[in-house]
Amino acid sequence: MKFGKIGHVGIVVKDLDAAVKKYSALAGITHWYELVYDAPPELYYKGEKRNCRITLYFGGKGHTVLELIYPEGDENVYTEFLKRHGEMIHHVEYNVKDLDAAVKHAQSCGLKVLQHASFVSAGASVRYAYVGESEDSAVFELIETTLPMGIKKGDVPFETQLAALSGNYRRVK
Repeated sequence: MKFGKIGHVGIVVKDLDAAVKKYSALAGITHWYELVYDAPPELYYKGEKRNCRITLYFGGKGHTVLELIYPEGDENVYTEFLKRHGEMIHHVEYNVKDLDAAVKHAQSCGLKVLQHASFVSAGASVRYAYVGESEDSAVFELIETTLPMGIKKGDVPFETQLAALSGNYRRVK
């Protein structure tokens, strides 16, 4: 299985406002967008359902953007990462059209699912899985997005700007 282009680089942060300032200055990002959930994500960590609030900000243009991840609530892959490593890059993300097939492929390469979740945003159904050898190894996020009418989204340039028009993202800066 071949993955497409990297969609985003995820950075776990302790303070969203400070991170927006830092990465805006560093990468010249002028606009940030917050992912809008229709309902809280159904998130599973270590096989158990968790009650978490995850605020996600996306900034940048083109195929690869920065994702700032601010976790709250029950223990999850992000809170544990922050405890062990502090604020830094957590994962690289690929959009896939078949999450189940992509996870099976990753498992055939020796990776395991570290966390998975599903949610709805502006009518689009989203499922993701983090895969890696461990939480302390290289971690890949595989995301499957099904748009209304059953259309599977793959790689889309300028995704944050397009998603802001559809209501998936809300501009915050």
